[in-house]
Amino acid sequence: MPLSDEAIKEFQEIYKKEHNKELSWDEASEAAHNLMNYAKLLVDLAEEDYHRQLKLKDNPKGFQLDGVGYTCFICGCGTQAGGNWYDKYGIKCTICQNAINRKEVPPSLAKNKESWYSKYDLESRFNLKASTIRSWIKKGILKARTITRDGESMHVQLFLIRDNRDMLPPKKLTESHMVKEVKDGKEWFHSEPWYRFVDPHEHLKGYRIMDHLRVTKGEEQKEHA
Repeated sequence: MPLSDEAIKEFQEIYKKEHNKELSWDEASEAAHNLMNYAKLLVDLAEEDYHRQLKLKDNPKGFQLDGVGYTCFICGCGTQAGGNWYDKYGIKCTICQNAINRKEVPPSLAKNKESWYSKYDLESRFNLKASTIRSWIKKGILKARTITRDGESMHVQLFLIRDNRDMLPPKKLTESHMVKEVKDGKEWFHSEPWYRFVDPHEHLKGYRIMDHLRVTKGEEQKEHA
């Protein structure tokens, strides 16, 4: 739905007041329409969630969602038709749901992503190589939970913080930081790893992962050879 000229003008005035910067008519129109579309998306999602919660009252153990393209809250994979399950913990693919049923992992992982690291998390947050992660698992340095496809072949491995209490820190300590820079008069944002802003050994003092990492001044944090 197109916005009226009055609404766009009002957006220009609000933006100037909040940011002390004027937007052209085209810029204000684009930004206002983007904001409207985002608000509509939020309303649609809230309505969809409301109907799911109503259905969940009649199906407390969960149910299958219609359609395709849902994202599993645990492994992050997209689902095919008939390949999902929804309950009080959220959306899971049937592979992860079956793993939960076999008690390979607790269902709470779908709702609390701060309670575990994925392999990608370890690679991106600690600059680890996949081969190093495999070695650490084999040596018992890291304890992994394996989600299998059928009780045998591996689908994905996760690393619960509660299983690695003295090894892995809370994820909030390893979050990247947004950095602003100005180029040609325009503001640009990008993320930088957490260890560029702190002394890693002090920041993660008490967690054994730092016993297995080395920090090179002026470069990214690197693993021990």
